[in-house]
Amino acid sequence: MKFELNGRIEATAELSKMKDEIAKLIGRANEEFSKGAQPGTEGKVKGWSIEGQKLKLNIVSGGQPRPHDFLIRLRKMLAEELGKKYKIGFRSVFADNYKVEFELEFEPKKPMKLPLVASHEIKGKSCTLVFVNLDEEALQRNYVDRLMRLVNEKARDQQYAGKDEFRQIIWEGKQRKITYRGDPATDLEAKGWIRRAHTKAQWVYGPEWTALFNVFKELFRKHVYDKLDFHEMLFPKFEPWEVPIKSGHAANIYPNAYFVSVPKESSPEAWEEVTDHFKVTGKVDMEGVMERSISVGIMSYAQCPPFWPFLQGKTIDEESLPFKVFDWSGPTYRNEAGGTHGLDRVEEFHRIETLWVGTKVQTVKVWNDVKESMRKFFDNVLDMEIRVAKVAPWWMAHAGLASMQPTTDVGTFDFEAYLPYRGERDSEWLEIQNASSNGTKYPQAFAVKGRKEELWSGCGGGSFERFMVAFLAQKGLDPKGWPAAVRLPFMKEARKIKPPKFL
Repeated sequence: MKFELNGRIEATAELSKMKDEIAKLIGRANEEFSKGAQPGTEGKVKGWSIEGQKLKLNIVSGGQPRPHDFLIRLRKMLAEELGKKYKIGFRSVFADNYKVEFELEFEPKKPMKLPLVASHEIKGKSCTLVFVNLDEEALQRNYVDRLMRLVNEKARDQQYAGKDEFRQIIWEGKQRKITYRGDPATDLEAKGWIRRAHTKAQWVYGPEWTALFNVFKELFRKHVYDKLDFHEMLFPKFEPWEVPIKSGHAANIYPNAYFVSVPKESSPEAWEEVTDHFKVTGKVDMEGVMERSISVGIMSYAQCPPFWPFLQGKTIDEESLPFKVFDWSGPTYRNEAGGTHGLDRVEEFHRIETLWVGTKVQTVKVWNDVKESMRKFFDNVLDMEIRVAKVAPWWMAHAGLASMQPTTDVGTFDFEAYLPYRGERDSEWLEIQNASSNGTKYPQAFAVKGRKEELWSGCGGGSFERFMVAFLAQKGLDPKGWPAAVRLPFMKEARKIKPPKFL
């Protein structure tokens, strides 16, 4: 690695009168800052000059320390040694030009786009990055090293891009007799059970659908949550940016998230033009709204991240573990850029979030218990034709590593249901539920610790829309063809329903 920084330290007064002392301190920094460094990796000031209140520096390094670290430490040394004596402050550091040369782990297969760099060049595994005008925040927060890691990640991801996702079928249920091949969404809309809302891939669900929805809720609670001693919680459905930043979702959600904005100003005067525009045209001035708004976060995208502030920064006594909870208190939102369809691919769906925290042994055990209880629920209680696959967890997939094999302790179980209206059994099946062991990812991200042992966590996501569309696709819309566990409670409620009659 080779680093060269041309930058400056800005003071609150003229520096020429202390030139000799600055020279001595720079010499001392050259000796002290690289102590213990491997030969050839040392950092040092190669040249410097004074221009009024600015100390301009040329710093080179083989990596120990980085030039930006050298610059920040030198500013601190100057402040400590000269500040009181001359009543002077050394207030800020800048990198006017910063060149970095390093070797990549993998040779990229195609050009890549990079943020924050003025230019970059990659030849084989050799990469050169050039930054200009980096302020103190960029230097203190180590943007340079982060960019270096990003390039390596992108190069690594390209090695796996296009490879088939690792997917191992670990269980297949028996085939069921199929008597219905319609698309439930189309037929339920015709029956008046559901109506399309004004937004893409959003539905208004009528009393009959809602009655069936509640039957599924109670059955899932009885056969999964009650048996495994899970307790209900209410998670927020809005995530301020801090939450997806900590969970890692902020790295890749942008094409798929619903963003939340609030007014920059709340005074009526600030919004007068937007208000008047609507009064005259009957249309919302979207550009005017965006100009006056600021993004503060997203609508719930994965549903488990908003739980974690409940434990954030806490140390948990192992006697209270494993902690097992679920939440189905509201919808989840995703902009399905890849296309929407019927009830199986919607943008507002009623998610079932299953979450547990414990030691490694506890977490893996609950993971397998959840998988087995869910499998029995779909197979035995709902009498559905399903299969279970083991796949890489979501963060590996998002990092382009979906082709890598998960371990016995960390990974995801996908539950897939056969949809007859899509074709024969060699066609695409629908994922209706998953269950993941996530290792230390979330406890570490949200600083949650055990009193004695490192904590792990797991989660599972599904949606009632997918549960129900898969069930109806296989069983049909006539309750006579449904298993008794579903048919009897549904019919009890359905007899009370008086749907509206339209003229």
